[in-house]
Amino acid sequence: MAADILRIAHLHKHFGGLHALNDVSLVVREGEVLALLGDNGAGKSTLIKTISGVHRPDSGEIFVRDRQVTIRSARDAIELGIETIHQDTSLAPDLSIARNLFLGREPTHMSWLGVLAPMRRDEIAAAATQLLGRVGITKRLDAAAPVRMLSGGERQSIAISRAMQFAAKVIILDEPTNNLGVEETNGVLRFIREVRDAGHSVVLVTHNLHHVFQVADRAVVMRQGQIVAGFDIALSSMVEVEAAITGADVAELLAAGAAAQGGR
Repeated sequence: MAADILRIAHLHKHFGGLHALNDVSLVVREGEVLALLGDNGAGKSTLIKTISGVHRPDSGEIFVRDRQVTIRSARDAIELGIETIHQDTSLAPDLSIARNLFLGREPTHMSWLGVLAPMRRDEIAAAATQLLGRVGITKRLDAAAPVRMLSGGERQSIAISRAMQFAAKVIILDEPTNNLGVEETNGVLRFIREVRDAGHSVVLVTHNLHHVFQVADRAVVMRQGQIVAGFDIALSSMVEVEAAITGADVAELLAAGAAAQGGR
């Protein structure tokens, strides 16, 4: 079995009277896609924001490669190798593809000048050109072109590749296929597989169970701030996972599905 790269132990988080995370524990293993599932309000967003440094937990522990860590900010998470890509991909639409690739981490000449240090633009442009080929963007596109010229799927691929470029150990994807067409969705799912095969770990937050069964190795289900079930996807059915998400009985879901088929 692969080693644990990220481990969450007994995490609690309150917002006033709301117990948003209630004794949450999970592991993310090296080189796997872990799906994080649950209805709206289940606690998924609070959990990934806690892991990525947006929220501070009230109690509990976070370990990266068995070393206990404290994550106070997004910068702390990034330095630990945890990158989060939100639905808007966190790209700057008016900056070039090349600049977005290195945003905040641009290679420079005379780094001792700090923010005044000139960027190594040739190196940035060359890396961006290689990236466009790697993510399968086949259209002729200048690395100096602004990100707003890219489609939604291409933006997701650029954002994921940026995390790979800086050797993120864990890449958290928050609804990466939302509002994408079929072709673009398939491209993002293909890229997720490539990220895993390259040795990175992925936490995939999604409502689409079909996508989970296409790319995930394991899934955990949250409900009312708690993890209520875990699945090995290769050994599980979509009905079992859906029942865990909704709290319904598997037999009831099977009966409802059969009734729907019979009514067609």
